Amino acid sequence: MGTRQRLPLLLLVLGLAGWLAVLASGCGSGSSAKDNEAAGDSTSLADSAQAKAENGDSDEGDEAKTKEKVVQVNAAKVVRGDLVVPVVAEGEIRARRSAQIRALIAGRMDRLLVDEGRTVKKGQLLARIDDREYRVAMEEARNKYLEALGRLAADDETIDTVQVTDRLKTQIQELDRLESDRTITHDERTERQLALEVEAVKAGAYRGDLVKVRSGLAAAKAARDRAELDLENTEIRAPFGGVVSNLTLVAGEEVTANQAFCDLTDNLNLEARVAVLESDLSGLERGRDAVLEVPALGDTVHATVDVMSPRIDPDSRTCDLLLRFSNPEGRFRAGMFVRASIAGAIYPDRLLVPKEAILTRDGRPLLFKIVDDTAQWVYIKPGLMNDRLVEVDRVLQGGPLDPGTLVVVSDHLTLTHGAKVKVKKIEKVEFALAPQSGTD
Repeated sequence: MGTRQRLPLLLLVLGLAGWLAVLASGCGSGSSAKDNEAAGDSTSLADSAQAKAENGDSDEGDEAKTKEKVVQVNAAKVVRGDLVVPVVAEGEIRARRSAQIRALIAGRMDRLLVDEGRTVKKGQLLARIDDREYRVAMEEARNKYLEALGRLAADDETIDTVQVTDRLKTQIQELDRLESDRTITHDERTERQLALEVEAVKAGAYRGDLVKVRSGLAAAKAARDRAELDLENTEIRAPFGGVVSNLTLVAGEEVTANQAFCDLTDNLNLEARVAVLESDLSGLERGRDAVLEVPALGDTVHATVDVMSPRIDPDSRTCDLLLRFSNPEGRFRAGMFVRASIAGAIYPDRLLVPKEAILTRDGRPLLFKIVDDTAQWVYIKPGLMNDRLVEVDRVLQGGPLDPGTLVVVSDHLTLTHGAKVKVKKIEKVEFALAPQSGTD
């Protein structure tokens, strides 16, 4: 091949080699840029992680914050005192005193001073019967009494012989003794007393009484006393405080002797009559405290056991108890259903916690005590209990548990051992039914 033919081929080869070099250079610079970008991202992530670590915002820090969350709870103190196990019984409220008020004399009802449902006090005037006729009768009886007294004063007789009367009283007492000892019979005693009295009258005994009878003074005095009583009975008064009901008379109406006027019910002093099963009577006695629940009012009242029936009902096998209480505000009414919780068996000097403090985990009873603002579990063996308190019979694990120690009584269903807690309120431990001498 000639020189002129080989020259264009050489130029073509050199041109291709130049383009290949340019392409290779472009690919190399692209890879370097990507490497630089990746390196920059790695540096940024490292810097961010370091910043989080310095600021305490790491994932481990978030978990630590969750563990340190404080739970707000209510607490109560462990106490030592008497545990009272109540006896529950049902019955009804009734008035201790209720009476039907009657007009004791006949006449026209002059004034009526009360209305149906009115509350009255003892001795308060309820009504008045027209007393004009009875005042006239009283004046006549008084005049007859003065007349008889004058006749007696005009008689010049010895009124009495004291010695004879005293001797007769002594002799009658001796007859009483002989009859009591069965030395003489009742008939013999009657005959002897009659003979002694006749002899005593002859000797001057009872002379004053005989003179009064002969002069009419005794009869006049009896008539005067009767007239005074009738005049007094024209006023109808309340024999005790209570509420008036069943008012049957109106002013101006004619009434007869012993006619019903109204009913009076003492609603200040009430009592609950409840039936207690004979199996629950052990430990019950007069004077025991009780709490009466009245569902109709959603209310309760404190009472005491005043009367225990001496017999057991053969059908229901129950004993009736009367629990008396005052009703100054008139909230409770006779006939209302009542449920009584009565102080039954009393177990002294027990370590007690509120019922709300007890939980069950894996079938084991426990509670949380508060130590240095943390909740510490204490596994226990419960003993006796009532509706408010549970006896700690024994501490199984996590003790000690002493009187005065705070235990958690709310917001503890999901509480864990060692959790931070803050006490919102310390609740008072209430002993049911009986005063306590235990210490906190």
